[in-house]
Amino acid sequence: MLSGVEDTSSGSRALETKWHGGLDFGLLIMRVALGVTMGAHGLQHLFGLFGGPGIAGFARFLGSFGFTSQTTLLSWLTGISEVGGGALVIVGLFTPLGATALLGVAVNIVYAKWHGGFFEGQGGGFEFELLLGVVALTLLFTGAGRFSLDANTPWRRRPVPLGLLGVLLAAAVSVAVIVLFR
Repeated sequence: MLSGVEDTSSGSRALETKWHGGLDFGLLIMRVALGVTMGAHGLQHLFGLFGGPGIAGFARFLGSFGFTSQTTLLSWLTGISEVGGGALVIVGLFTPLGATALLGVAVNIVYAKWHGGFFEGQGGGFEFELLLGVVALTLLFTGAGRFSLDANTPWRRRPVPLGLLGVLLAAAVSVAVIVLFR
């Protein structure tokens, strides 16, 4: 839990943030789960690993969701965003950037699957992708925690401004993908 501790050593009334270990460990678990899941999907899309379709198959798959323009380029962009964003989130390095990339991918998938309804079993719903997007969004505003390479960075100590910037960037990229590739 966050708690405020007043620093009176310099005469100032600065507020220091303390985290407990359980919160940091929970953020680590969340980061690893999100990064591995999205990264594995990216490896499926890029290289056909784990039984995935590879670039050509993923481009055809995107075409089935209404993406008509430059689906091969979109396949590469999606796969690189998933693998790169997933790797950054796992190690907790430039976490706002990695989480923004994963949020942007998740938003586009939810948009593409919207017509299938919410539940996965009812014609291809978007519940799973929505959950991945919410986890990425959460990391934008919590930061990576102390068990990360971002532990001593300014964005770890003040994640809200970069979180808001990440949300705006993910929204802008998502709109650009919808406009340019559909």
